[in-house]
Amino acid sequence: MDGKTTMEITNDRLEEAIREYAAERTPERLSAVLNLLRPTMLFVPAMLQAPDRPTPCLIRNGNGEQFLAVYTSKEQIPKEPKSQALLNMPFPSCNSIVVKEELKLNGMVINPFTDNLVLKLELVQKLHEADEKASKMRQVKMTPEQFDVFMKKQIQFGILPKRLFSEGEEFVTKLCAEKEAFVNQACADAYKQPGLYHYSENDYSVMALDIAENLTLVRIDMPEKGRGPSLCCRVYITFDPQTARARYFTIELTKDKDIRMLGEVLSDGKHTGHGPAPVEGAELQKIIDLTKYDGTEMTS
Repeated sequence: MDGKTTMEITNDRLEEAIREYAAERTPERLSAVLNLLRPTMLFVPAMLQAPDRPTPCLIRNGNGEQFLAVYTSKEQIPKEPKSQALLNMPFPSCNSIVVKEELKLNGMVINPFTDNLVLKLELVQKLHEADEKASKMRQVKMTPEQFDVFMKKQIQFGILPKRLFSEGEEFVTKLCAEKEAFVNQACADAYKQPGLYHYSENDYSVMALDIAENLTLVRIDMPEKGRGPSLCCRVYITFDPQTARARYFTIELTKDKDIRMLGEVLSDGKHTGHGPAPVEGAELQKIIDLTKYDGTEMTS
């Protein structure tokens, strides 16, 4: 942990998501908050047991429960009582403190004097376990080519659909407006280490179409470099502005270069198949038909 505060932290988007969740506590809005928290640096006030031994400050509620107090910005921190140190800590490191059995904490509280968002111990433990599992997977030695394939799978079948379903209309609006730049940035962010990401906006192609009043369709062509079986050459996103229903379809490569499969990632993260994909020129109509006749009849 580093007590230096030379880096200015701003988390405007996270703070907005927290306020939205406070206004309507739905699972989708909580998921949006957690997705924004995971890569975030937070402020953690601390006391100094020694010059090089900061101890994060805890806060107690009226029921005697103790929580780790963290803040999204300096402005959220009360001026009194003043802490001896202010740590810049990534959210997963905060989780690591909360789950320590010897501290007997009941969870974490974000901006306790304003938003007062409480993440209970059970939720923090699940997030910590997921981070530990991901860390172990990253420690498995891979060649650069293997790592590239691994990350593409994570992005195409996990990160992009998860963002679509958690962010909804905001995601689709930005995708339609920024196109290749948006997709490239989303993929680059997933790699974490810039030196391992070898793609640019020019490697993607995004086409957005307003098919009808209740159907926006976006086609995303993935980079040709490093394509192989089990990866996507394209994905299709459909969105109904009237119902806010989104769907995420995949055109998946197989070992047989002449056969591609049509799949779908559902809102719960599960993957389902729709059989062999049609030829490229007929893909668009197939996606429209799946959207049109799956219990959500479109108006022409």
